[in-house]
Amino acid sequence: MSLNAAHEQPRSIVLPHSAVAIAAAPPVAPTTLHEHLVLLRDAGARLKLSRNEMIFQEGDPAQHIYRIVSGTIRLCRHTPDGRRHIAEFALAGDLFGVLGGQQQAFTAEAVGDAVLVAYSRTQLDRVAECDARFRANVLSHLSTDLLSAQLHTFILGCQSAKERVASFIVRFAERTGAIETGRLTLPMGRQDIADHLGLTIETVCRAITALKNDGVLLVPSVHELLLRNVEVLCSLAEGDSLH
Repeated sequence: MSLNAAHEQPRSIVLPHSAVAIAAAPPVAPTTLHEHLVLLRDAGARLKLSRNEMIFQEGDPAQHIYRIVSGTIRLCRHTPDGRRHIAEFALAGDLFGVLGGQQQAFTAEAVGDAVLVAYSRTQLDRVAECDARFRANVLSHLSTDLLSAQLHTFILGCQSAKERVASFIVRFAERTGAIETGRLTLPMGRQDIADHLGLTIETVCRAITALKNDGVLLVPSVHELLLRNVEVLCSLAEGDSLH
C-alpha cells in the first residue's frame, strides 16, 4: 500500500488561458490521438511530480485527461481494510484518466519523478464533437484499455505465481522495447509488482529468483533485469511449463 496515499491531497490544476479556445485547423490533419494531443499541448497544464505524489483519487470528479511526458504512473484502488491493487502502470506517451464518465475510476500516483500534461475534459469533448477522427481515436484508445484489462484478469485468474511474474516481465518489456535490447529497467519496486499481480512481495521475489536459477534472467539490481532467454520467458507467460 502507498504510505502517502491516505495523507496527500490530489494535485490542483490551473490550465493556461489558451485552454478556453481550440486552435485553428493545422495545415496537416493529425491522424492519431497522440498527434491531436501534441497539437493541443499549449492548452494543457504541465505538471511535475515527485515520487509517490498523488494526482487524483478514486471517485474524484473526472475533469482532466493526462498524457505522460516522462516517468511512470500507477493506477490503483485501495480496499477498506488497507489492501492495494494496482490495475496498470502507465508509461511515457500513455494517456490516462476517465474519457467517459463523471468520476475517476482509480487513484493515480507517480511511481518516481514524472512530468505530465493535463487537458481539460470539456475541451477534449468539444474537439471530439467537431472531429470524427479524434473521436474514433478516443474510442480506439478505450478499446485498447479494455483489452488490457481483460488480459490482466486472465493473468490473475488462470496463471501460477511464476507465470504471472513472467507475463508481467514480457508485457513490460514489450511496452518499453526491452524485448529487442534484452535489458529491462523497472521503475517500480517489488511491492508494486506484487500489488499488480495479486501476490505477496515474498512470492514475487521467489519467482524472480526461480527465473534467475532457470537461466531465464539475470538480476543485476532491484530495478534491472537482463532477459537471457526470451523464448522460454514468453512460453511461461503463455502458460507453458518450463522443462
